[in-house]
Amino acid sequence: MDTNKVKNAEVNDIMVTEETDLEIIVDNLDDESTINAQLISQKLQDFYDLVALQNEHPEFNNEVIKQLKNYTNDSINNFIAKDFTIIKNIKRLGNIIIVNDSVQRIKLSYDKVSNSTKKTDTIYAIITNKKVKLDNETLISNKIQFSKY
Repeated sequence: MDTNKVKNAEVNDIMVTEETDLEIIVDNLDDESTINAQLISQKLQDFYDLVALQNEHPEFNNEVIKQLKNYTNDSINNFIAKDFTIIKNIKRLGNIIIVNDSVQRIKLSYDKVSNSTKKTDTIYAIITNKKVKLDNETLISNKIQFSKY
């Protein structure tokens, strides 16, 4: 078995996102973009599920806030929704921006659907890739955070 094989894996640890002035714009889509789209969709729904949990059960507020900080560095007040929200129709707006070797920034449009409303909103997905060596295998960790700005 080849111990240098690279595998995709998700690691849920807190990473600081650093941005530089140099940005490269990517226009094409590949298999990695498809994987990222699925991961972004899942994480965005998880994020709004946590926001709903915070609204419905304030007694869990401290624990939920800790978890929400894994999803965004923005103020949680930017994302508060009164009703449970289902995320649908996620679409990429514009090109993928390569901030550096390990960070991509993607502007997304999506629908927030609740029992009473459907609202289209935008958000940035910040994807941070990091190589992690585990049991003599190199894994690629994908961390996704969201930002309104």
